Amino acid sequence: MAMGSYKLGATVRVPLIILDSGIAFTDSVDPKIKEIIRPNNTVESGFPASMHTANEEYGTYYYDYKPDLAGDYIVIICYTVSDQEYTLIENFTVNPASMLIPRAEAR
Repeated sequence: MAMGSYKLGATVRVPLIILDSGIAFTDSVDPKIKEIIRPNNTVESGFPASMHTANEEYGTYYYDYKPDLAGDYIVIICYTVSDQEYTLIENFTVNPASMLIPRAEAR
């Protein structure tokens, strides 16, 4: 799912919710950001890195990342349940600081 666009210099919060048939999965799964692929097709160093728990009751997690290049990013997220690894992909765009593009936000 696309996360939207951000201005260069902003911190991007990568969210994750883990569901089982639409119900929050609350067992310990320790989700990790496995890779972040930058716009120049290089892999960001320092990964894998564990995500932080936002709310255990709702199975939600997040990771704060500060991109340093303008362009499109790909985020690969992995977690394991009962020895089965699951992988998700997210993406977002970073615009140059001089380019202001509105970002959709829930109210």
